[in-house]
Amino acid sequence: MRAAALSFTARNSGNRLLDALSSRDLFDIERDVQIVMMKAHEPSLSAGQPMQHVHFPIDAVLSIIVTLDGKSIEVGTIGNESFVEGDAAFGAVLAARSTICQVEGRVGRMPIDVFQERLGSYSFARLMRNNVGASLYCTQQYLACNAQHSTLARCARWLLMTGDRAGRAQFTLNRDFLGIMLSVHEDEMREVTGELTRLGAVTYSRANVSIVDAHLLEQLSCECYSSCKAAFAKSLSD
Repeated sequence: MRAAALSFTARNSGNRLLDALSSRDLFDIERDVQIVMMKAHEPSLSAGQPMQHVHFPIDAVLSIIVTLDGKSIEVGTIGNESFVEGDAAFGAVLAARSTICQVEGRVGRMPIDVFQERLGSYSFARLMRNNVGASLYCTQQYLACNAQHSTLARCARWLLMTGDRAGRAQFTLNRDFLGIMLSVHEDEMREVTGELTRLGAVTYSRANVSIVDAHLLEQLSCECYSSCKAAFAKSLSD
């Protein structure tokens, strides 16, 4: 995994959280953040192990893993609106959950000791903790969404979110993973993605997704897409 220096020139690192930092905070951390490429299914954290780095996705999308009865279940995703090790913003040093890369791409990586040292800056700590608050809000929103909204609307939301996080209209997203996130069986997942394809919103071949009509996909999506998008935008501007 090759690392490269991450530039914050014109606040265009690619991670919206890093780009929202004050000029002073950016100056203090820019030498300590590196870009690394992550491949699909590559782990970044193991539950119960010491955290070595904090990861800020740029165009990669990472999955949070919970293990129950020996089975690994993907329960959430993180992209360029946030960072992976949210517990570190409150002083944690051990990973509460495992994470793996779901959509390959780049992440900004900061040593955990540098991150926790920077929490001494009020503006840095406030931004990170506000972002964790937005993540918690969206987790609760998605729980309600799974109980209330149609599978098609929820699928449209997930595809829009993944496209936003990857920063592109074409990406790889395993249908089995999408089914787990939406709590539906494979047959229903196939029917829903087939309907979205028939309507002209996406094409979905094997695990290759192309968003053909983002406006239509947003119309088909539930309100949770715009609600959580607004929550993260607010957390980055407060």
